[in-house]
Parts: sequence; C-alpha cells; structure tokens
Amino acid sequence: MPLASKTTHAFYTNSEFIMIEGLFYSYKKLEVFRSFSLQANSSTIILRGPSGCGKTTLLKILSGNIIPDKIASMPSAKNSCLVLQEDSLFPWLTGTENICVMTRFKPNQFINHPMYKLIASFVDRKACQMSYGQRRLVELFRAIIFRPRFLYLDEPFNFLDEKRMNLVLPYLQGEFMDGINLIMTNHHRDDLELIKSANVFHFDGEFPVSKLERLS
Repeated sequence: MPLASKTTHAFYTNSEFIMIEGLFYSYKKLEVFRSFSLQANSSTIILRGPSGCGKTTLLKILSGNIIPDKIASMPSAKNSCLVLQEDSLFPWLTGTENICVMTRFKPNQFINHPMYKLIASFVDRKACQMSYGQRRLVELFRAIIFRPRFLYLDEPFNFLDEKRMNLVLPYLQGEFMDGINLIMTNHHRDDLELIKSANVFHFDGEFPVSKLERLS
C-alpha cells in the first residue's frame, strides 16, 4: 500500500500528464532533490542517467514508497504500481500464482491477453526454476494487466536480450497504455527512439537535483 506524505501542505493532482513541483528530499546527509520540478506533455516518461543519480529514488517517491521531506504537487500515489530492478516474485510460487496473488485476478481473466503468449511456455514453473529474463517478463506482464493509473518501471529491460525487449516494447505503448501514465528508467541509450511519444529526461548525476534536461 502506498505511503502517505508526511508533509501537511502537499497538493496531489490527478492531471492528465505527470507534473511535479517543489520536491525536497534528503537521504542521511545527502540532499537528493531541492525544489525539484518536472512537467511532461506525454503520458510516457523515460528517465535516463548514471547509476546512483536519483532515478529510482524519484520512482519510489512517486509511488509512495519513500516519503518526501516536502512537496507542493505530484501525482497521487493511489492506484500506482512500482516494479523495481530487483526480482520481486515469490520463488516458491509459480508464475501464475505470483500473478494471481498480487493482482487478485484469476487465470481466466488474463490468459487471453495478447502479451500472455510471451510467458505461456514457462508461467506454470516455480519462479525459482525460471531464468532472470523469464521472471522479468512475468513481472512486467503482471504490472501491465493490473492497469494502474501510474506505472513506474525501474530498468524494465534488465535481464532481457534484444529480441525479448523488442517483444515487450509494443505492450508499453499504444492501446495497452491507454489511460496509464508510464514512467520508466532506462540506461540503454539506443532505446530512446523505441517509444516514439515519450518525453525523455536526463539526470546529470549532480546533487541536489532541481531540474532535468529534456532530450525529447
């Protein structure tokens, strides 16, 4: 369940596109965000930058998993879903069971989804018997069929080879993302043009972060 912000002055908006204003957050003695703002004109945002630059921290704040020190405006954490780089499947459950437990869907509610064909050959194995790439596909499938209002994907192409990545990409745009705001982090420079309508923002690795360079 998303955490509520501890600030008493935050105004959370459900605007069509992602907008963040007046974000402050420090971790221990490091000031990560200072009066940070971001405004998009696309429902899909790609965040790029070196490791440790604040990309994942921003996703955790937006999804309610980290409480900001202060925030003026950001999307509501309600009806959001965060998929981190780390494997989050229960290893003793099958892929199908992992999907059902987290979404509360029954198999007959998702086996006809077009993306199901990407996982059908291994989804009934226990997660501990799958490869990293297979588990990643199950996690992405689970998040996409859940259809949250805000979907946050941290390095979603980790453990996926180029072929599998290209198979997943169609499900992260078009009709499959209708009504969903998607923010994803991605370190693959060549992937910037793969989602044509996305706004791409770049972290330069310097702290504190106040604004991001927009690449497209």
